[in-house]
Amino acid sequence: MNNLLFTILLLTFSSQIIFSQSFRLLRPVKDNIQANGSYLYGEPRYLNPSLAHLGIDYAIAYDTCYASIDSRVYFVGYNPNDTIGGYEPGGAGNYIILQTMWNNRPLYLLYMHLKKPLVVTDQYVTQGQPVAITGNTGNSTGPHLHFEIRLGTVSYSGVRTRRNPELWCAISGMGAIYGRVPSASNNTRVDISPDPKPRPPYTTFSYALTYNFNDPAIGSDDIYQENYAIGDVKPGIYTITALGGAYRRVVRVNAGQVVNADLQTEVETDLIAQNSIQLYQNFPNPFNSVTNIRVFIPYDFEGISKIKLEIFNSLGEKLFEKEDFTHGLNEIYFNSKEIVSDLSNQILFYRLFDGNKFITRKMIYLK
Repeated sequence: MNNLLFTILLLTFSSQIIFSQSFRLLRPVKDNIQANGSYLYGEPRYLNPSLAHLGIDYAIAYDTCYASIDSRVYFVGYNPNDTIGGYEPGGAGNYIILQTMWNNRPLYLLYMHLKKPLVVTDQYVTQGQPVAITGNTGNSTGPHLHFEIRLGTVSYSGVRTRRNPELWCAISGMGAIYGRVPSASNNTRVDISPDPKPRPPYTTFSYALTYNFNDPAIGSDDIYQENYAIGDVKPGIYTITALGGAYRRVVRVNAGQVVNADLQTEVETDLIAQNSIQLYQNFPNPFNSVTNIRVFIPYDFEGISKIKLEIFNSLGEKLFEKEDFTHGLNEIYFNSKEIVSDLSNQILFYRLFDGNKFITRKMIYLK
């Protein structure tokens, strides 16, 4: 294939990638595969906490991984004897590199620690095509896929060429949140509530970390300019906090949307514009254990000490009560497991008393 045709193909492939705040690539693994929360982009390396992890790890063992976009196979490093050639016994092990173009720059996708490649160098692959079987080769802590995105150069030593897979690809229907915690030291903890991850595939998630900028290969995406990101986020409304609450953001995430937590969002803006006490529908609903109830109190409301939120079961028995509110947006997390261990499937009622009247809504508990 001549160079002109190859260039045309690459430009065609690059047109499939959407610029701006939406995901640009498919996941390199199926949606039921969890991204390992201990090895996300920019987090400390397991064996050397002073260095940062440069990609994302997917908990997939000896199974198929796929091309995230139409591309050319740039390189295949494989040796069945784990000795010479492109194989890296102290690094990536068996690995492949796919190449395409984005924003007139070469984009490289690296698949590492493979058991066996399914493609050969200079082969053209289409989005979703099987490209390798994942494994446990090289410097691996166990069978998984290590996936990296590099923009501009394929070189490992390229400064700030990495791109965050949490912001470039995600589970279908999920979103992502990113932001910049000002004056944050390396690995500052960033909390998000309620739990943003889908079940399945995820089993645990507690917090994210700001990126380790001591590593010259780690840096903000040139589009997002972030220092933290949380991928595979369920659609909903979330509160992000860091620095003991000094950094606090409330954002709404829609399916497939990448949200900047630091931009003004419609959540609090809409509530303030209404300038009245608001009791919003719980989320999620139906729910199994924990659900979030939001209450907005106008900043000029003087009777805040009289406000009370109560939750009742279908028999009219009170399960929960809260009286301590602040002006602005209040988020209440109702954990049914902490109230009663044998709560059955039923409609629950929650009501807010503002000192003069009651506002009542329904929510559904499914065991």
